[in-house]
Amino acid sequence: MPPRYLNRPEALEGDADVSVELPYGMTAAGVVAAINDAYAYLHALNRASIEHGYNRLEDLMQPAGFSGLLSQLFVRSLAREFASRTPGLAVNQYPNGRSDLVPRALYPGDAVLRGQEGLEVKVSRAESGWQGHNPETGWVMIVQVTVDAKTQPVYERTPTTVERVMIARLDENDWAFSGRRPGSRRTPTASINALGRQKLERGLARVKRNVQRSIHRQERVTTSLHPPGAEGGPPIPRGGGAASWYCSPYRRGRRCCGCSGRRGSAAPHGPW
Repeated sequence: MPPRYLNRPEALEGDADVSVELPYGMTAAGVVAAINDAYAYLHALNRASIEHGYNRLEDLMQPAGFSGLLSQLFVRSLAREFASRTPGLAVNQYPNGRSDLVPRALYPGDAVLRGQEGLEVKVSRAESGWQGHNPETGWVMIVQVTVDAKTQPVYERTPTTVERVMIARLDENDWAFSGRRPGSRRTPTASINALGRQKLERGLARVKRNVQRSIHRQERVTTSLHPPGAEGGPPIPRGGGAASWYCSPYRRGRRCCGCSGRRGSAAPHGPW
């Protein structure tokens, strides 16, 4: 069996609150479809990383970098899902422009440095206190995710899943700005305050009620009949930290799947 973190989650339309009014032709069902699109892409990336002997992305990247990657996945998935709606959404083509998604054809070339209309997407592991660089007025989407980076052994870690998606139009009064003292090199930040949080939670487009329910699809990582590191088998992951995607009895040097293969041997070993 593949490691648990290579299970592919699935968001369910039954978790979508269709009564929530969303901007730019968006629908709760479309948000669910965009989540599944992002799941599929992340699953493909992690599977390729493991097959080439590296760790999964959650363990390779710094937390902020991984959240940034997820943000880009969701931005592109949402743009693809709502491209044909009215007015619909497109990826802001201006480098580091705001917002991440803009109404289609509103700005020339779908590019604007600082637009009055659009949807800013923020991915966070936190349940509150979501941050940005400056207080802003406009539509904000918070995608709250769960990333399992602690479970041991590593192969028992669960895949990254979306817990909540919240959408609301915020103004500057919904933010608390934290500047920096003279001489400090800390990046100035603004946090969404309690009023802003209430607005976002009223715009809850989707909530995952049962984590385990969505983790049901498994795909084979490899068809090799040889153990990792043996001739003809897949490589042992570099760094050793993630050399745990084959089963625990095998790692302890005992029989794994009823075959005669042992760690370090080249004897045929059943697919895991």
